[in-house]
Amino acid sequence: MQRHRRRGCDPLAQLARDILNGKDLLHEAVGRAVGGFFGLVGRPRIERAFAQELARRIPLPIDAKLSAAARGLQIAGIYICVVGNRDLADCACLRDVIRVEGKERLQRLIHGAMGDWQSLPRRMRDGVTGL
Repeated sequence: MQRHRRRGCDPLAQLARDILNGKDLLHEAVGRAVGGFFGLVGRPRIERAFAQELARRIPLPIDAKLSAAARGLQIAGIYICVVGNRDLADCACLRDVIRVEGKERLQRLIHGAMGDWQSLPRRMRDGVTGL
């Protein structure tokens, strides 16, 4: 347990980064597939490039779930750093969220997570009795 405390949120931060990078890789793969398809059907190069870029940028159904999972890990990591009395300047999860989302968005994420965590005991209790 002591070893985990020293490391703080670094493993959670890395997992969140991996999820977000995986989401980006998925978008790249979809774009390449669409561009390849346009090439197979003989479309001009400019059309293939346009279709590939458009397909890469279109939100996928799983995007929101992956982003939510990554952000949830980051918020949990920030909580670990706070509870562990770590210097928040060394909190990898906090740095990642601020870098990508900004301070205002971070405050909204924390408030939303706190609401979720407050209702967790009730939801767990309801889920256990529903088995």
